[in-house]
Amino acid sequence: MTLRFERVTFLDEAMGDLRSLAKRSQVVLVEVFRLLKALDAGALSPVALHDDAKTGDLTDCGKIGVDLDDQPEHRIVVRDLGAGNFEVSEVIAIEDRTDDLPYLLAGLRLGRLEDPVRRSDAGRRVDRIRRLRDQ
Repeated sequence: MTLRFERVTFLDEAMGDLRSLAKRSQVVLVEVFRLLKALDAGALSPVALHDDAKTGDLTDCGKIGVDLDDQPEHRIVVRDLGAGNFEVSEVIAIEDRTDDLPYLLAGLRLGRLEDPVRRSDAGRRVDRIRRLRDQ
């Protein structure tokens, strides 16, 4: 199956998130693609994110919830590349929402954590969350 998107692009790291998700849950992966197709078609609007000390300024980003019975909640974080209406979106992170993992990843990947100490703390936190999840 080939999925084509007209108005949705992906960071390379987000493609890695998809590959990792494919190993963990095919059910969640299918739902992620369904939601991204709805975003691409203009039938879905992400919920706006904010400027947070933990993740940095993500005000040009939004989140899409992936909530399925019997599955951990996931979030898709997308950045608006258009005029504030997500007409063109870039997928930044796709992860389960444990300990704000998708938002931490977005802040790191977009370079929104400028302070070296905060950036290194966030990186260690991401590594710890993933280690615990993958045990």
